[in-house]
Amino acid sequence: MKKYFLSIYILSFIFNQLCSQSLPLPCNDPLIILAEEKGIKAIPLVDIKRYKKLVKECENLGEKEKIKRLIYNDWQRDYEKAKKMQSWTSTHAMCVFVSFAYYFMGQVLATKPN
Repeated sequence: MKKYFLSIYILSFIFNQLCSQSLPLPCNDPLIILAEEKGIKAIPLVDIKRYKKLVKECENLGEKEKIKRLIYNDWQRDYEKAKKMQSWTSTHAMCVFVSFAYYFMGQVLATKPN
């Protein structure tokens, strides 16, 4: 009976060691990698809770700099996109203003007074 319990104990210890080696680090998860490459907004809504959990686990493991860099890069990516849209927005506003002006000028000039 002692040999039976001893063998189970040893096998469970060995199996536990093998299982703990195969667990991936939360910082190397595909969601974190996707957020690094394409931004946090590229993460599907279904996986947001899992992403937040992975970020907390990654920070707890001491990878706070990696998470800060991820968030900073996402802000930079948004800033660059906003700069491109900034010039487009003013051009669009000017086109709208000119088209309204032409429309109302046409309305005024097209009516004939009696």
